[in-house]
Amino acid sequence: MKNLFTNAAIYSPDKLRGDCIAVDNGMIAEIGPKNRLIHLKRHGFKVIDLNGKTILPGIIDSHLHLMGTAYHLVNINLDNIDSLEKALATIGKAAEKARPRQWLLGRGWNKNIWHDGTPDSTALNKICPNNPIRLFSKDGHTLWVNSMALKVCGIDNTTPDPDGGTIQRDSDGRPTGILFENACDLIVDKIPGATTGFKLKVLKKAVKMLNSHGITGVCDCDWDDNRLSLFSMAREKDILNLRICMMLSPDDIDSAVQLGLKSGFGDSFITLGGLKLYMDGALGSQTGWMHEPYENQPNNFGIPAMSDDELEMNFEKTHLNGISLAVHAIGDKANTELLEFFGKKLAVSRKLKLNHRIEHAQILRTEDLEKFKRYNVAAGVQPIHLIGDRDMAEKQWGIRSRYAYPFGSLLKKGAVLGFGSDCPIEDPNPFMGIYAAVARKHPKDDRPAWYGQECITVKEAVRAYTEGSARICGWQGKSGVIAPGAKADFTVISDNIFKIKIDQIPQVKALATIVDGRIVYKDKAFKV
Repeated sequence: MKNLFTNAAIYSPDKLRGDCIAVDNGMIAEIGPKNRLIHLKRHGFKVIDLNGKTILPGIIDSHLHLMGTAYHLVNINLDNIDSLEKALATIGKAAEKARPRQWLLGRGWNKNIWHDGTPDSTALNKICPNNPIRLFSKDGHTLWVNSMALKVCGIDNTTPDPDGGTIQRDSDGRPTGILFENACDLIVDKIPGATTGFKLKVLKKAVKMLNSHGITGVCDCDWDDNRLSLFSMAREKDILNLRICMMLSPDDIDSAVQLGLKSGFGDSFITLGGLKLYMDGALGSQTGWMHEPYENQPNNFGIPAMSDDELEMNFEKTHLNGISLAVHAIGDKANTELLEFFGKKLAVSRKLKLNHRIEHAQILRTEDLEKFKRYNVAAGVQPIHLIGDRDMAEKQWGIRSRYAYPFGSLLKKGAVLGFGSDCPIEDPNPFMGIYAAVARKHPKDDRPAWYGQECITVKEAVRAYTEGSARICGWQGKSGVIAPGAKADFTVISDNIFKIKIDQIPQVKALATIVDGRIVYKDKAFKV
């Protein structure tokens, strides 16, 4: 396929290079002015006029859960529901349509914004006694289930807490229907899996939705079984219109090692990333691992989800086989421990050319900021989290929130940042993510920026969502840039994001999304 995209305001972090992009066989062949490239029309290039709109390198979401996003589009959605009563009403409507004993699945509830009660199995039992229910919290680290789900999964007052997890119990020792961290697996592992046909159907919906936001690539952090096979099948059926860096789960490692699969293995659409691990929990569930306890919870330091021995074991299993680590760390203690571990492994990691990542890095101590660069550890961060977490962080972390989501400080210390959304936990719209990093507040919030010292520029935010994300996904120089020899992935946007006012950024939208040189999404109002 040969296309010549003309009349474009082409953005590059360094400089603008003309107004035309010539694309041949999915690659950017040449960039220059129209009067120099228009002759390509005679050589079979189709001319596509972009009407003077701004073009960014394709947006890359460096951290989301692809199948989780897909399922969220069809399951019970409790996002932004501000009371227990309203949440139960939404669940009740789904229960009315369910077959007997059918599992009801959903996510998104947030006890931190409820003022009329807390979740437990009793509330669910009243509206749905005959179907097992599994509902993940907004942050994905707490599970809310009913009594039937507990029964089906064999969980009672004799069931021990697993390592790195907790079953909440009442005063008599009976499970309440709330499970934290690794205890969630006691439920999840017992739920029947979806069919391949259903997975492909919902994956197609998710890809279309992500393309509509200008997203051309993602780093998938799920642990679903058989994802490589599923994504390969989706590509064969021509429904995989974005590039995927697929993180590995602990269950994948033995097979990957046996087959000789390393980080970076794959083709131009599906590549393998690092081994995804969890160091701790999350802010919303107050399970992120902290140096000091949560405010007004003197005995709660969070939950470490992995021991030192387990972290060492995973590194030993992976490093000689060319597999890097990508580790979830929310709390400041989790980040300290992880950075120190990577510091101890720096020499061998450099020798083996392993590039490790910390996912989220939501709150840090000042002395840990410079360790990202010193130990060659990238930060896969999600600025959109801070919009919803501001008040909760102030309540749970107090003055420590000064170094929560410290993007400005990390950049000043030389850290490599890749931006993402953590969808389905948050909205995948990258322009809201850019706004969050630049403005550090909700668009409707009249308060000043939250710790405005950490605000970054629009160019820095765009770069983190393109070149930075490409770099931490192992696509440096191939994606995330508009340059000859790179993949022809770019996003046409409605407004010049570098010239509009900051408070207008949330209204920016993708008009067209180009992947491999072909238009995979086009806004109905955009004529090309």
